[in-house]
Amino acid sequence: MAQANGKVIVDVQDVTMIYNSKNRDTSTHVHALRGLSVQVYENEFFAIMGPSGSGKSTLFNQIGALQTPTSGKVLIEGVDLATLSPAKMAAVRCFELGYIFQTYNLLPVMSALMNVALPTIFAGMTTAEGEKRAMECLDIVGLGDRAHHLPSELSGGQQQRVAIARAFVNRPRIILADEPTGNLDSITGQSIIDFMKKLQQEMGSTIITVTHDDKMLSSCDRMAWIRDGALERVANRADIDIRMGSIKEH
Repeated sequence: MAQANGKVIVDVQDVTMIYNSKNRDTSTHVHALRGLSVQVYENEFFAIMGPSGSGKSTLFNQIGALQTPTSGKVLIEGVDLATLSPAKMAAVRCFELGYIFQTYNLLPVMSALMNVALPTIFAGMTTAEGEKRAMECLDIVGLGDRAHHLPSELSGGQQQRVAIARAFVNRPRIILADEPTGNLDSITGQSIIDFMKKLQQEMGSTIITVTHDDKMLSSCDRMAWIRDGALERVANRADIDIRMGSIKEH
């Protein structure tokens, strides 16, 4: 478990995000984030919670270098993402960040092995190196024997395990998981959480997840609650009593 006095790997500083929506007669400003600040520590499993429309997905996109804030800063290992050139930003997404999405986002015409190996191409590995690394990750998530199957030949849980292997294949410092168990039944969802924890421990990554899954929360080190675009509170796992359908602070 990451310690509160450990190394800060993600530092969100007073971030606002305003979306402008225009129609023929009016212009509307939507404040998705309102001066939100939060820190995530190295090697920690960090959960972001909040009701629909709270801003948690926007925060996820900010940390994942998928959006630029209207104001404020997002620092990865002390580097302000907004100051990076497009080439350096691409390098951050390739080497520093791995992404896991609720809908898997696998390429349907590629085998599991090729889907996992795809990020290694952008990392400059040879085909042999990339496939070797991809097979190692597939073995860890228990799919070495399904490496040459297409996504359509895999169950939902297997597809998500392929997506997890893909996220870890370049051994990024940070894994961003957006509702990774949202489309799965409870038993399969628990196996996905277990594989994520195993990879985190073996590769020393930090995991940041947006989730509503109680089982995911029980595996996290800390949890942040977002409401109306602002940070409501952050709590350590040890201070939270998690039961199905309810969360209580000690």
